[in-house]
Amino acid sequence: MKVTIRQKSGMKYLYADIVVSNIRCKCTIGISINDGVFDTQSQAVKGGQEFETNILINNFKTSIMELVRGLQKEGKLTSLNITDGVKLLREKQTQPIKTKENDTLFVNFIMKHIDRSVPIKKKATIVQYRYCMDRILKFEKQAKVKLTFDKVDLDFYSAFMQYCIHDLNLSTNSIGKLIKNIKMWMGVACEQGLHNNMAFSRRSFKKPVEESESIYLNEDELLKIRHTNMPNHHLENVRDVFILACYTGVRSQDYNKLNYKSLINDNMLKIRTEKTEEEVIVPLHPIAKEILSKYNGNIRIISNQKFNQYLKDVCRISGINEMVTMTKTVGGKKQILSHPKYMFVSSHTARRSFATNAYKSGMPTLAIMAITGHRTEKVFLHYIKVTKEEHARLSSLHSFFKC
Repeated sequence: MKVTIRQKSGMKYLYADIVVSNIRCKCTIGISINDGVFDTQSQAVKGGQEFETNILINNFKTSIMELVRGLQKEGKLTSLNITDGVKLLREKQTQPIKTKENDTLFVNFIMKHIDRSVPIKKKATIVQYRYCMDRILKFEKQAKVKLTFDKVDLDFYSAFMQYCIHDLNLSTNSIGKLIKNIKMWMGVACEQGLHNNMAFSRRSFKKPVEESESIYLNEDELLKIRHTNMPNHHLENVRDVFILACYTGVRSQDYNKLNYKSLINDNMLKIRTEKTEEEVIVPLHPIAKEILSKYNGNIRIISNQKFNQYLKDVCRISGINEMVTMTKTVGGKKQILSHPKYMFVSSHTARRSFATNAYKSGMPTLAIMAITGHRTEKVFLHYIKVTKEEHARLSSLHSFFKC
């Protein structure tokens, strides 16, 4: 059996080309789109903008396949029965979905989805899911409403955004994470046939994003930290782990893999990342080798919270105190933060410092991405903290600008 969704040239409507057991029939599916925007290979609207339409197309195709299998089992597989069955599917598509009242409650679905996700998702993801659900429950309590799938519309979006901004005083990107999860849950529920409310896919139901400002430490600053004597072993250990991370580019959740067990060919580390489960090969910088040797290939790891707390002390003692000013939108208002640089340093600064310093040294972007495990250049470039003048200087060293 083969079901292919097609669009006839010059026409707006889509049709299903059904081939099974020497029977072939073509049936319109009740969906029309502009000519030229349908991708015949993916059988979807191009560009990913028409999320609602693509879900309808996919659902209709699945329904046709179930229809044909049912006719085969009953011994009623004929061209006429297929055509009549597809006609009934078209009519059913325009009818509201009937479910039990509890099955339409948005939070009930979220709870079930979280329970199903526990065995397969990272712990941090589950924590994020539960945090989002808690925010939704508190919104329901304040708004005196029980959200059903049909009520998660543009009015809800506006009210929830205002709640997050004015009542919870959240930053733009924190709100964005909540909206991202809400859109995901609505999409999953729609694919499962629990509702046909597509408001979540509208452009105006968007995840708010603010490009976050962040810092990196240049190589002079790293050397300054490395050669500063620490007053105790706790800070010395944090200092060494941080510098090691600055020359390997790993995330904080992978610090426990920076040891001789990961060593290959005496000068590289093979690490399977915790976040993406991608295997990366990290060449060992001489400084990284020296630190691993100091600890006999077995560095001591502490909690990320404690690490970040001690790291600020390490950088303060090392004199990383240049004044830095950053802006951030919290509670709908721009906040200007001006503090000594050490106040903005965290474990993630190490990964950003590695990427930026490697880029400034002239290392090819793709080579750095192979080490950091970034899959797209767009995401990777967010890590690069160089000025336009530095970009121009690096470009001027290219052979293209040489005589």
